[in-house]
Amino acid sequence: MSKPSLHRRGFLRAAAGTAAGTAALAAGAGALAAPAAARGRGGLIPRGRIGLQLYSVRDQIQQRGFTPVLQELAEIGYKYIEFAGYTSPAEPDMTVPKLRKLLDDNGLRAGGAHLGLDALLNADTREREFENAAALGMDLVGTASDFPGGTAAEIQAGADRFNESGEVARSYGLKVYQHNHTNEFGPVTDRPGKRRHDLFLSGTDPRYVFLELDILWAFGASVRFRDQLGEFDPLDYVNAAPQRYVAFHVKDGVRDPAQTNQYRDVVFGQGELDFRRFFSGLRAPGLPLYFWEQDRGPQEPQGSIWAAETSYDAMVALRGRGC
Repeated sequence: MSKPSLHRRGFLRAAAGTAAGTAALAAGAGALAAPAAARGRGGLIPRGRIGLQLYSVRDQIQQRGFTPVLQELAEIGYKYIEFAGYTSPAEPDMTVPKLRKLLDDNGLRAGGAHLGLDALLNADTREREFENAAALGMDLVGTASDFPGGTAAEIQAGADRFNESGEVARSYGLKVYQHNHTNEFGPVTDRPGKRRHDLFLSGTDPRYVFLELDILWAFGASVRFRDQLGEFDPLDYVNAAPQRYVAFHVKDGVRDPAQTNQYRDVVFGQGELDFRRFFSGLRAPGLPLYFWEQDRGPQEPQGSIWAAETSYDAMVALRGRGC
């Protein structure tokens, strides 16, 4: 399998090693420096809080392994990594301690991990997962699985399981979080005028259970369930409980009613969502992590690493009003 082409920053570094490359780098320095200078003030997403969900580059992890991919992501400028598993067939001897060393060597931090629901909640698996998360230096560990339950009683039972797991996680210095798709904002089976997400929020203890808002899928839920429950603005959820939203999935998209989530996700900055309005509207943003994610990143013709770099640049360049 051929190695993907070197991304722009890697190319510039390699070119600088030769006389011809040095001349090329000098010639292009002004063009590269100008956007960076323009991003200095008024950016809505702080560089030091930008990470990515590794599912976005899963093809590269599977084909080439963590070692080269984490190096490239660090070179792009990402600071945090959200894991989607700790193994790769390209590096069968990878271990959690080796992953921690890779992070440290590349100036990266483990911002979180998506675990299966049972791995996060079951008493016979969760403590091993919490040990792994702590060893990797995480403050957060969560799941992208829907919380259990359709009826009010079932949702509360699921919330109780999250509360219990979150309390145990706290003893490891961790916060447990749940990541949404659209399903969470659908109607409660026996209370059709209520959203499942609202019951989960009220049923979970804010000391132990936190949230990662997938911005695109939340907007998709507003569209998907508007006939039953009306539209809503995901920003209102965050502003109502800012300290519970410890991370965002900064995911862009274009409307596609054929998709369950109502949007087809695209490279950040090439979609339809008004992220400037969203991030400008945060009243008390706290210190969330901003994880870029594009589920379809590996399907981009120029590759998922290209998508990661292009999206990073667009996130950093996102300006506030009047800037």
